Amino acid sequence: MENADQFPYLRKSLLGPWWKEADNKCTIESADEFELSMNKPAPPLRDQPPPPLPPKAPPKPKDPPTSVIEGLVDAVIKVREWANSPPAPKPAPAAAPAIHKPRVKPFDLQDIPGAMRKIGWLKSAEVMGKWFAGPLNYANTDEGAVRGINHEGKPFPPAAVDTKTFDLKWILQFPRAKKKFDELVNLKLFNPAANAALRLKFSRRQPSPYYVDTWNILENDIQRWHRDFQYQRVDVDDDELTKLEMFARGLFRPNGLWMDDLYGSLGAFSFYAAVSGFSYRRVAHTRTSLRIHEVCIYMRDVFTFHDRSNQRGTQYLGHWNKTGFIVVPISTIFGELTKADWPNYPVARNGVISENSVYYPVRNMDYRRWQLRYGQGSDLVLYSNVHRVPFYPPKIIEFDL
Repeated sequence: MENADQFPYLRKSLLGPWWKEADNKCTIESADEFELSMNKPAPPLRDQPPPPLPPKAPPKPKDPPTSVIEGLVDAVIKVREWANSPPAPKPAPAAAPAIHKPRVKPFDLQDIPGAMRKIGWLKSAEVMGKWFAGPLNYANTDEGAVRGINHEGKPFPPAAVDTKTFDLKWILQFPRAKKKFDELVNLKLFNPAANAALRLKFSRRQPSPYYVDTWNILENDIQRWHRDFQYQRVDVDDDELTKLEMFARGLFRPNGLWMDDLYGSLGAFSFYAAVSGFSYRRVAHTRTSLRIHEVCIYMRDVFTFHDRSNQRGTQYLGHWNKTGFIVVPISTIFGELTKADWPNYPVARNGVISENSVYYPVRNMDYRRWQLRYGQGSDLVLYSNVHRVPFYPPKIIEFDL
């Protein structure tokens, strides 16, 4: 009869595309003994000026000079007081405190970037490190998680807008990202949906015969530029089929060997198209002509641990330890159903208790708890560099006002 504290997990068959039950089991371990730690002090805040040097201590005043006779008298008095004082009582021996030594060293939430590096997720580790070291900033609404609006109802501050971590060349080395990028560039820049969005956006502007460089007029403010001139996008890893496929590829394969750093660092993200050079003139009383000379393509993503309002639970992010992570299907299901802690147990692979075999469940709400405990941790708006697509001659779109 199978032990109630053990449950099977799946692995990919060597002979085909099927998943089958592994020969060994995972065992549920005590959440009291193997609890995910949050006791490491928060790291220093990034992007801060160096602290000022401490002021020099004022010089110590010199004692007034004393005569030789006064010094001898003071010394004799102190010796006599010491000789006549009773001996100090010996303190009672203290009871030896009970020592409870954990069977394994605690695993802390801040150990996750190091685990990511061990499995080759270098970009994921870099983003997580920036998140931990950022000033307190988080999205607490569904709209905020998309637009980058924080818990104070304000746009994410400049310190939470990252334009340097992600290079398009790095992103496009992943085939599924390259496929979506090509789809945007080759098929969707001026399809009916894009043209409708351009008409809506530019019908609000005053026509002018002059060429406009959108970067210059907004002084390279990428947040405003995205808001004012973005008009088309494609999503990557965002549809349910793709998520299911990625989950199946990672299902109980140790250390994420069937997932990748793109998924770990960005999850679901989008490529956007924005107008970077144009002229917009009136060709008749109620008809205008938009001449697009250049479009820029870029990645944008809001890196957040916000759970959407229509979710009953909190997103499960895997079972982790210092060597990497595994995926426990039952925890994925519980994560969709409840925010309660009781279903989220640590597990030991093959029932072995060691730092390398005990894995700790991690969820979105764990990161929110850490933020509120330390008053630190910054959700981020991530942008890549831009890929410029010039048009010679310009792309012309005419429409009625």
